[in-house]
Amino acid sequence: MAVSIVQESSSISRCGYDVFLSFRGVDTRKNFTDHLYMTLVNVGIHTFRDDDEIERGEKIRDEIERAIYESKISIIIFSKNYASSTWCLNELVKIMEHRKFSKHIVLPIFYDVNPSQVKEQTGSFAEAFARHEESFKSEMDVVQRWRAALREVAVLGGMFLEDRYEWQFIQDIIKQVQNKLHHPTLYVPPCVVGIDSLVTCINSWLGDGSNKVGIATICGIGGIGKTTIAKVVYNLNIQRFERYSFLADVREVTQERNGLVRLQRQLISDILKGKVNKIHNSDDGITKIKEAICRRRVLLVLDDVDDSEKITELIGAQIPFHPGSKIIITSRHQCLLSDPFIIQMFDLEASSSYGDLCKVFEVKELAFNESFQLFNWYAFGQNDPIDNYMKYARSVVKHCGGLPLALQILGSSLSGKSINVWKSALEKLKAIPDSKIQKILRISYDSLQDDHDKNLFLDIACVFIGKDKDYTTTILDGCDYYTAIGIENLINRSLLVVNEKNKLMMHQMIRDMGRNIICQESPDLGKRSRLWHKDAFDALRAKIGTKTIKCLTIDLQRLLKDKYAKTATNYSKNPFLVSNEHFLPNLKILNLSHSHALLKILNLSGLYRLERLMLKDCIKLIEVDQSIGDIKTLTVLNLKGCKSLKKLPRTIGSLKSLGELILSGCSTLGDVPRDLQNLKSLRVLNLDGTAICESNSWLSWLSLKRSKELSFFWASLPCSLVKLSLESCRLSDDVMPTDLSYLPSLKSLNLSRNPIHSLPESIIRLTKLDELLLTCCKELQWLPKLPTSGLRVIMSQSLHKISSLPCLLNFKRCIVFGCDKLSEVEGVFKLEPIENFEGEHIKSLFNVDSIGSNKLQIYNYLTDTKMVATPQVFHDSGITSCFAFGSEVPILFEYRSEGSKISFSLSKNSSEKVSWLNLCIVYSLVSDEIFEFLPSVHLVNETKQLVWSYFSSFIGISETNSNTILWLIHWPVKDYQLDNGDLVSLSTSGFNVREFGVTCVSETKVMYEDDTPQYSQETEYIWRGIELKVNEELLKLGSSGNIKVQIYNELEESKMIASPKVLYDCGIISIFDTYDCGYNHAVGNKVSFVVARSSGQHISYLNLVVVLLAEDDKIFDFLSHIEIVNETKDSKWIHHKRFIGIPKARNNIYWFSLWRFMGELEDGDQVSCTVFSDLCVKGCTFDLKHEPYDNLLHKHPSDYQHLRDKTISSYWLFPFFLYHLFRSQRTLYRIQSLNKLE
Repeated sequence: MAVSIVQESSSISRCGYDVFLSFRGVDTRKNFTDHLYMTLVNVGIHTFRDDDEIERGEKIRDEIERAIYESKISIIIFSKNYASSTWCLNELVKIMEHRKFSKHIVLPIFYDVNPSQVKEQTGSFAEAFARHEESFKSEMDVVQRWRAALREVAVLGGMFLEDRYEWQFIQDIIKQVQNKLHHPTLYVPPCVVGIDSLVTCINSWLGDGSNKVGIATICGIGGIGKTTIAKVVYNLNIQRFERYSFLADVREVTQERNGLVRLQRQLISDILKGKVNKIHNSDDGITKIKEAICRRRVLLVLDDVDDSEKITELIGAQIPFHPGSKIIITSRHQCLLSDPFIIQMFDLEASSSYGDLCKVFEVKELAFNESFQLFNWYAFGQNDPIDNYMKYARSVVKHCGGLPLALQILGSSLSGKSINVWKSALEKLKAIPDSKIQKILRISYDSLQDDHDKNLFLDIACVFIGKDKDYTTTILDGCDYYTAIGIENLINRSLLVVNEKNKLMMHQMIRDMGRNIICQESPDLGKRSRLWHKDAFDALRAKIGTKTIKCLTIDLQRLLKDKYAKTATNYSKNPFLVSNEHFLPNLKILNLSHSHALLKILNLSGLYRLERLMLKDCIKLIEVDQSIGDIKTLTVLNLKGCKSLKKLPRTIGSLKSLGELILSGCSTLGDVPRDLQNLKSLRVLNLDGTAICESNSWLSWLSLKRSKELSFFWASLPCSLVKLSLESCRLSDDVMPTDLSYLPSLKSLNLSRNPIHSLPESIIRLTKLDELLLTCCKELQWLPKLPTSGLRVIMSQSLHKISSLPCLLNFKRCIVFGCDKLSEVEGVFKLEPIENFEGEHIKSLFNVDSIGSNKLQIYNYLTDTKMVATPQVFHDSGITSCFAFGSEVPILFEYRSEGSKISFSLSKNSSEKVSWLNLCIVYSLVSDEIFEFLPSVHLVNETKQLVWSYFSSFIGISETNSNTILWLIHWPVKDYQLDNGDLVSLSTSGFNVREFGVTCVSETKVMYEDDTPQYSQETEYIWRGIELKVNEELLKLGSSGNIKVQIYNELEESKMIASPKVLYDCGIISIFDTYDCGYNHAVGNKVSFVVARSSGQHISYLNLVVVLLAEDDKIFDFLSHIEIVNETKDSKWIHHKRFIGIPKARNNIYWFSLWRFMGELEDGDQVSCTVFSDLCVKGCTFDLKHEPYDNLLHKHPSDYQHLRDKTISSYWLFPFFLYHLFRSQRTLYRIQSLNKLE
């Protein structure tokens, strides 16, 4: 996703218009005229449309008059209120005068009036002129000119809407205009939706103003609209090129006799404008094509190409394209243009860079609202369905899955039909796919290279949709498939996709096409090669299976709900599973989950190739046979929810390949074999909800271990463990080890819902740990210093953020929600009663004795809990604070101010360097929203433009909103850049502040020793800025709860430095409301600035943050783009990004991007950044970075490392991500807590 450079051609900007539209905006602007205008533009007809939003004045009047004179045709749309607009009538007079003295063509369109009303000025026209004659009594000559123009235009003849659908009427208008213009444009359907953003991208590529040859592929599944987009782009851009040619249906035509030569003849004719000598054969055609295209800048479109060899056969290799020529290919094959093909086609060296030469534009399915609009046009001839048809229209649109072809075919077939026909059609569609759609979709299947890929496609379509890719590969590899390369081929043919969760997904109509191929094999179920769900069960029940059946799958859970439930249950009543040496020797996966009647697993020794044994929710299973130890290939054993299982076989220690052992929910399991430590490959061990800490055998073993001064069973766990879960195991301090260094590889540790009071200090030795879950540990009081993630801490010179939250989340996830008694996390925060606190800097601020007995409610953001206690002192990221009841700032504070902001100048006495700030904030709570945002205090050095922000992890809660509370803060600022005489301001956010007080404390004023421990992370606050490796850090998180991370990192694609270029962008998508961020902030979608030169430096990087808001939960798939314009030099750069949000949620997005410039922005340039999106753009923020001019000389790959240090605007991206991650996890915790109560 590289940045596109758009520089409008001067020849285009100077040319006139093909069509001038005259219309009454209130009548037709947002419906008929808009549809007509878009259709005209899509077929390449250059059209002028006035915009009512432009302020009326002399400038726009002159522009419209000039547009009329420069247009070839004027289309006048007469509607009921046309004559009420003096503006429209004046336009009409100008048009008719221009017609008298030129060859200007006038085409009247009678939308909802007839010619006689216009000619005689009757009806609404008469009413309008009555008003005009009243208003223009002194200028009746003007009124008479209007009447004469109307009479003149009415007799010209025109076009009438009558009873036709609007889209049919528009299509007739287009034909008339094209005939009058003799315009060589291609036919485009009148109803085209959802393509604007992609067309804009391709137009930007075509109009980049460079002399480079380029080739692009427009790819996607059949019927997705590739050809339509190619036609629109072709129509819009032919004027940019000297010659142009559109070769349609290349795949189909080349299969016909002499089809290749016919295409060559058409191409040469288009390039030479009809001058074609006889072509003897395809080789002769290639020679003539090369001669024709080498002298001219051409636009060539090859439609529906299924094989790159067809391109070579058509136009040859080592093609001498004229500089600036562009080739567009539409294909179902994503990787049609391979590296060797490009090198051969353009005669490049193998080592040459051709990244900028090749582009791929993938066409995605339409969003639901776009699909709905397109379907309605074909079914009803308008944007909205007829009321009684709404439910059925939505069902059809949902069935089509955003495929334009299906929407068009089904919409047209149902147009004008009764509701009963619609109902019947819907029922038929569920059972039998539409034949026209299937015929087009099947082309992709038929084009697969061999039977291997075809059979793989059919297996996936029938069985493996929605399944994990690795899981599927394991199974199909065992069936003699070459699965990895096969899946890649299907993806390249747009038949299959792998989503962000590694699941195999397929468009439902592609799936139906594959399953329909199987259904056509035979009307007899037993003679089909693959059976699924109900058909599979019917075949088993009727005992009609044959050797033809290669694959069979049954959804037992679904069957239990349908009419076969009773029969299905009878099949699972056998309490034993017996295996012997002759039973399924090649079986790799055995899934018997939810077999509620299964009691025992007997002899398994014959399954010597088994890799996965799934026994989830076998609630009566009491025993697994000792023979399981013979399965040396077993990697996963899942016994989750086996409530009756009391012990595991001793031989489990022999499973050398076992990587996952899932025992969660085995509530009676009290004995885990001591040989567990022999499982050297074990990485995941889940013991949630087991009874391992309560059994007699366990306690006796524990006693034996302790007698030898060894700790718990942890010492016997394999050191290979990466994830260990012991949630709800009733672990107490007695059974917790003192040394956790036995598990050096551990990355995730879950100890939630256990009655532990603390963790051993040795946890800091688990240097790889990045997830610690302690949810609802109700007795937890203290945590030692936790290991960090190793993220490199850097200092930002312009913005510091101080908070416990990133310290606690420093290694991604330390979850302590519901830990009511937690009072200290070493190095992060600590709270203690004020009467136990020894530091004088808090006690000196008010009378401690007077408040000692007053209890106050405190909310802890980190634990999501509330406590009622006497005033507590909080040590939070090096800052000490306290909450107490009070209504005013104590008199001893040096500066006082009403409201949430206070400003003052620091003392100019050089001997009084400020070391601390004592703050007193009198506030009340406005609403419960305070619990959604961390309360904050912002310290700003206005003189040096530096900002420090403190986010508190605690807030005092008043009994009512009218009660006030004092928030007292002792803030060390000795190391801050606060110098004598600087202007300083403090402000707060998140609550209603009544009064603000500040005292500056310098070293000369300190009258006591302060030995209070400072609770900071080695004095380097994590939130001061963290350099992230985008691909290694954020991408690991992917999505969590109610947030998603969507990242594009250009540096990972190419180490070559181009300019300007978007080096990375990142979208943090959440369901939470956004809030203002940063400085240089602009409300709305545009921010402007003037470049100011820094001595010896130039602007090298522009950081941009965009805040996007969804107005409802209907849109979650949308495209946005950023335009940066150097208005001084008339240069424009565009960057697009497609966001896939959270379905059925109100998406809110922070979009971060970093732009690399190398001299394009100079001193004095006026620059603007504008954001366009389907969502509401709340605002955007920018930050400019400079670097020495010397760096402009280093434009080679060695600069790659130099750029990596600037890849992330650290003080923006990471804090926002952590905050949203925290809120997401808290929301998830609350939902789970509610579920447990239910």
